[in-house]
Amino acid sequence: MQRALIAFLIILAALQTNSQAQQAEICHIASSGFYVSDRQKGVLIDALFADGMDGDPVASDALNKQMEGASGKFSNVRLIHASHMHEDHMKAKAILRHLRANEAAIALMPKQARTLMVAAGMAPNEKSVISPNLAQGEKQVIDGLSFPVTLYAITHGEGTGVDNMAIAINVGGKTIMHVGDMYASREEIIEAGLDKIEIDYLMLPFWYLYRSERASMIKETLNAKHIIPMHFALESSEWMQSMGGLEQVRNASYNALDNIIKLDQEMKCIALN
Repeated sequence: MQRALIAFLIILAALQTNSQAQQAEICHIASSGFYVSDRQKGVLIDALFADGMDGDPVASDALNKQMEGASGKFSNVRLIHASHMHEDHMKAKAILRHLRANEAAIALMPKQARTLMVAAGMAPNEKSVISPNLAQGEKQVIDGLSFPVTLYAITHGEGTGVDNMAIAINVGGKTIMHVGDMYASREEIIEAGLDKIEIDYLMLPFWYLYRSERASMIKETLNAKHIIPMHFALESSEWMQSMGGLEQVRNASYNALDNIIKLDQEMKCIALN
């Protein structure tokens, strides 16, 4: 009788885990911005950047209003992540508006980004914003959040002076990783420990995919079941034009590996399976 009860509880737990995974989803916002949810609580990653930066896509006014006001689909946000201080990944006032509308949310960002928040009117000792002091290659588990989270300091590129903070977060039993504007070599990726993570869904800048040698390095170095290319600029940008145009870059990125998922339209969502 006791064995039968234990077996029943194991099966029930497995069914509940599968149900959570089926309900969880990733939705694209714009550029490098995503919303991830287990349908009970959500996280916004590099998504609160309002009018962004010249040459990069932005969310529609209606979607920005919902995100900043913590309304509609975004009323369940419990975590905001800003990988770094650049305006195509975060705008301090946009994040502040969400935090003031949603007392349940916590924001994670590097100290450089926190400085922008203070300049925008946030109190220097604001407890709803967590800014770990991580040196390149270091990681930190952040306890007490609505989701299990580990942060990784991974280079934005040699000589940029910009602190870039990747996030690994468990949602619905799946490990989601967003690396911000990572521009790291194979050695730097290994130094940061990213090669040790079993990643279910990896949000990865297109510049690791549109060239075959870089895509091969990613395949050999990172253990990712699915990869979502991100950070495509507008067709009109000089950046895209210098690489042959947006369509050429997109096609090369989406065809780079056999585990690529195309997710680049506003509020297009996929279930986490």
